[in-house]
Amino acid sequence: MKRLPFFFSSPPRSPGGYTLAELCVVLAITALCLSWAVPSVSQWFWRLRVDSAVHTWAGDLQASRLQAMRRGEYLQLQRLTHCLAQPLPQGDWRCGWQLVPKSQATVTPVLVSALSGELRVQLYPAQNSLDINPMGEAVVGGLRMVVQARGSQASLRSICINITGRLRVVNGANCS
Repeated sequence: MKRLPFFFSSPPRSPGGYTLAELCVVLAITALCLSWAVPSVSQWFWRLRVDSAVHTWAGDLQASRLQAMRRGEYLQLQRLTHCLAQPLPQGDWRCGWQLVPKSQATVTPVLVSALSGELRVQLYPAQNSLDINPMGEAVVGGLRMVVQARGSQASLRSICINITGRLRVVNGANCS
């Protein structure tokens, strides 16, 4: 009696395939490596955002000073307040800033830098605007702008502005 090969024979094996157990082991090792890498990548991402906001603010302050000298008029660097539903406390610049002429009744911004509100951007002493005179000097000296990622002390940078207007970027919250 002859057997029918279709019903009773085992299927032919291809010589280059992987078993289910081998694929599960590879997936488990990949998942383990990713679980170690994700926190580092997330920290790097937030540190990059903080550095970007710090350099943007420092560059915009320098550009504001140059604009004031070029125009020969008082300008004002003001905070934006439209990124969050609740009102922002005094000195909170997390939504961004704009540069406007101080003398005009209608506000036509010369420069606008909007942020998403995800970073903590705080100006000390707390104020909502920064006046720049026609000679390009910030009217108030001794300011400190602190930029921090939410819930992270590791991603904390400060911009220190002394009385003469010199900017210095430091790690941490203190300018000393």
